[in-house]
Formats: sequence, C-alpha cells, structure tokens
Amino acid sequence: MVNSCCGSVCSEEGCGQGCCQPSCCQTTCCRPTCCRPSCCVSSCCRPSCCVSSCCRPSCCQSVCCQPTCCRPSCCISSCCRPSCCRPSCCVSSCCRPSCCRPSCCISSCCRPSCCRPSCCISSCCSPSCCRPSCCISSCCSPSCCRPSCCISSCCRPQCCISSCCRPSCCQTSCCRPACSSSSCC
Repeated sequence: MVNSCCGSVCSEEGCGQGCCQPSCCQTTCCRPTCCRPSCCVSSCCRPSCCVSSCCRPSCCQSVCCQPTCCRPSCCISSCCRPSCCRPSCCVSSCCRPSCCRPSCCISSCCRPSCCRPSCCISSCCSPSCCRPSCCISSCCSPSCCRPSCCISSCCRPQCCISSCCRPSCCQTSCCRPACSSSSCC
C-alpha cells in the first residue's frame, strides 16, 4: 500500500498500514489495521480503534472506555465506568460511585463518594470515610473511631476511646477505662 491513498479521499479499502497518518485519520478509516498513535485523534475514537496503541488522552471518551485502554493516560472522568475500574486508573478523577469497587479501593480514592461497603477495607479507612455505611470490622481502626462510626460492628478494643463511649458500643469487648463513662455504666 502506498501513501497516495492518504489524501482527502480515505476509503475503507485504503486503510492499510501505509495509510496510518494524520491526513487519513477520519471516521471512514477507523479500524484495527490503522490503530496506531499517529491516528489517535478525536475523529477516530470509536470501539474498533480502542486498542492499547491508541490509549491517549485525545481518545479518552466513553466509547473507548474498555479494559484494553484502562491505563493512566486515559484515566479521566469520562472513563470512570465499571469496565475501567482497575488499580492503574484509580486516580482522583475517577473516584466516584461507579468505580467504587475492591479493585479501586486505595488511599487516593478514599473520598465521600466512594464510602460504601464495597470499599471498606483497611487501605481506605480514613476520616473522610468514617460513616455508618463503612463501619464494618475491616475498617474498625483508630482513624475511624468517631461518633458517626460508633456502632456494634465496630465495638472493639482499638476503637474504645472517649469519642465512642455511648450505649451502642457498651459491650464486653469495649469495657476499658477509656469508656467508663456514664453512658456505658
């Protein structure tokens, strides 16, 4: 294939490896044989061209949000969907409910929008996530010992501090001097 077909007329037949250059990067030529960095422009961002060689910011839109393109260069808000929720894309721009699942529960994503049971793991037990929905045994750590998280499932020694001394946590595992207040007597 020669480059003579890469002018203003880019037909499907002319979309060979020799035609993958910016002048031919248009919708009619977006197919796997032409998916290379030189053709990764907005007009070619569609499923047939969503391959690893074309995962760049200019192509990070909904149609290309699939596992092969879930890499740091494509981690933007428009790509925060379940198919792209993997550690390599767990960045601030993707911390929203649609991506709150175990594979993306890391410290950088511990924000209110992700505070739900699927993300209640040790790496995400931070003050911003200390709410009833995350008060489970895996998150019962000192950083989460505050009134909003004082429920029975979190009544364990490491959380027996004055801020958690209230009737809902008055049980044997939490009977220590720090909690010997009138609310627990």
